[in-house]
Amino acid sequence: MVLHIHRTHKKLKPRLLILLGLAFFACTRAEEKVSVVLVSIDSLRADFCSPYGHVPLFAKDEQTTPFLQKLADEGVLFESCSAAAPWTLPSHVSILSGASPAEHGVRSRKFRMKSDLGLISEKFQDAGWATAGFFSAPFLHPTWGFFRGFDTYEPGPPYLDSLEAAEAMMQRGSRKIQDFHQQADSDKETTPDTLGKAKQWLEQGDKWKEPFFLFIHLWDPHYDYEPPAHYAQRFHPGYEGPVDGTGFNDDTGKWGPDDLDHFKALYEAEIRYTDDHLAAFFAQLQEWGLDNKVIFAVVSDHGDEFAEHGQLGHHKTLYEEVMRVPMIIRAPGSVPAGTRIKGTVSNYDLAPTLLDLAGLQPWSGKSGQSLRSLWETADASRDVLMDLLHPGRGLDLQGWRWNSHKAILDRRRGSLTMFDLAEDPGEHQPNAQTNSPAFPQKDRAMSFFQETAQRSAKGAVMEESAEMIRILEELGYTGG
Repeated sequence: MVLHIHRTHKKLKPRLLILLGLAFFACTRAEEKVSVVLVSIDSLRADFCSPYGHVPLFAKDEQTTPFLQKLADEGVLFESCSAAAPWTLPSHVSILSGASPAEHGVRSRKFRMKSDLGLISEKFQDAGWATAGFFSAPFLHPTWGFFRGFDTYEPGPPYLDSLEAAEAMMQRGSRKIQDFHQQADSDKETTPDTLGKAKQWLEQGDKWKEPFFLFIHLWDPHYDYEPPAHYAQRFHPGYEGPVDGTGFNDDTGKWGPDDLDHFKALYEAEIRYTDDHLAAFFAQLQEWGLDNKVIFAVVSDHGDEFAEHGQLGHHKTLYEEVMRVPMIIRAPGSVPAGTRIKGTVSNYDLAPTLLDLAGLQPWSGKSGQSLRSLWETADASRDVLMDLLHPGRGLDLQGWRWNSHKAILDRRRGSLTMFDLAEDPGEHQPNAQTNSPAFPQKDRAMSFFQETAQRSAKGAVMEESAEMIRILEELGYTGG
């Protein structure tokens, strides 16, 4: 009997060693899993953020984004990040999928994501991370497919948490969706509710102790610009004029230079308000001991125009004031502190970069690529796509950016406009000189647009369906 046990033990010993080795490897891999927080701040221009050099118009001693400055000091900042599109829906599809608008096809609100697009949340969920998303505006609603891959996906503002809102999103041709969007525009501060829900989710069952992927969408810098009064006073002391932050997008000719300056100050105040709350949220992660155990990324979907080219708001042009957005990643141990990347990148590069940093395989065949090599080997520019389709305004534009060279293709008129941003950062001299360094890049731009056309896809048509209603009910949306 003893011999039998001994022989069995000797025979099993190599197998046990293998199994123990695999178990140890699995435990090691589990311990290596790092949590990831992806924050999108809606309508945030890069050039209004402190680490990008912004000085407030009327409050020179203030900073708009001291927390983003801290992230940049401790991580990597991308100086020339372009948004995929100048409005919320297609740009966020790109942020979460790593696909350009031409590839995912959600170029207008009549389309939703196809089920096989692939989102960063699905990658993390499949790999065993707990996943949650919290959003603050109609165009992040699950009816467009954003819920995929999330264990929990909920709105911060209560008015979006209903089947009435969901049905409005699906009635793509109706006025109802615009009514909800206008409610979002005029809604007071939503950042505390959205971040509060994210914090509650992390606290439930101590989820923060295990690897998690958390997506947070914050809305307050989006017009209307109505920050709390004490923030407004900080950024424009003593103002007594007629502008109260509402109606910004109504009529370009309605506002004079002084009015626009006050709108800018209110925009700065909204940004600082959001930044302060985000800093408090990060402080909670630090209190839990996650300071060096979480990748924390901040990006924006687009900026806002203040009549630099005669327009207000966004969803109207592809100029830099609406297309250049902040993108910052803090990843202790993986990203050298204080790194600044000058090369052109897109916000659709963020998802594959985060997957790479978390040890997961990014997608192949999408425009978005991991940017790790830009700080590990050599800073370089990528050809990036910008896209704007607005049938109501007769707009079908695509933009190309590489280094300081930029092109805008008007697909309806068949015209191409070139800029050299090194010589003309304000984009006021298109095709100014045939000997400009930008002009020889025309062939490169046209080749890029042709390749993009060959890879173009259409999103699934948004339509009301019993299946979507069932999914929304399972997600917790009610008839109220």
